[in-house]
Amino acid sequence: MQRNPFPIVVHPSAAVRRLLGPALDTVAGLALRALLRRSIEVAHQQIAYRSHDLAFSSRIGSLGDLIIEMDLGDPRLADRVIIEEDLRKAARANGHMQGGDGRVRGDRMGRFR
Repeated sequence: MQRNPFPIVVHPSAAVRRLLGPALDTVAGLALRALLRRSIEVAHQQIAYRSHDLAFSSRIGSLGDLIIEMDLGDPRLADRVIIEEDLRKAARANGHMQGGDGRVRGDRMGRFR
């Protein structure tokens, strides 16, 4: 986990940490910029960094901090952005269960359990 002076928490996967090393802070900044262009809560979005596809999701934590989770991306999904609210709407329309907090029961990359 990387901590910044802002209430932003970055959770890179082990694979991303190995791949990026000290460039992780730079990529976290790129992910934040991409987020701010769309929506703060993103279920899945990808960015390219030095010919690597990196996927991330984001949400607001219980303490009001922005949490960004990062993993390796899939080049086939490079142009796809899934906003958390759109994912919730689709899940409700398809009859998937929700938790008491209104969040869809699925992992952060949009796969339902």
